[in-house]
Amino acid sequence: MTTNKVLDDAVLAVQGDMGVTGVAGRLGFDIPEWDEHGYLRVEYKGRYSSQGLRADEEHEPVATLVLIAGLAQAVIAEQDGKAWPTCPAHSFGLHPEQVGGAARWTCKGGGWHVVAAIGELR
Repeated sequence: MTTNKVLDDAVLAVQGDMGVTGVAGRLGFDIPEWDEHGYLRVEYKGRYSSQGLRADEEHEPVATLVLIAGLAQAVIAEQDGKAWPTCPAHSFGLHPEQVGGAARWTCKGGGWHVVAAIGELR
């Protein structure tokens, strides 16, 4: 974990969604040795997100949760070779979006709909 509560809370929310959807492994932050700028990157099973964040900056909670969910999706897809999470009704990959001031998993199948708040998948 970091010293930044907003970043830590975002990782814990996404980790919760991973757990209830059967994605094994821990999500976390690390500074890879190749990152000469010292940015925290989302890490999953030794893979790192392409985008990094600074722990010493302020982060808006909803936007940060959407960002962390998207970075986690990309790392999980790269590591595990599958889309995550998917819509239970359409089997399409979900998209993290800010909807109505909250971080939500949305689906483009059957039109467009909200599946769950990020951190509250069932």
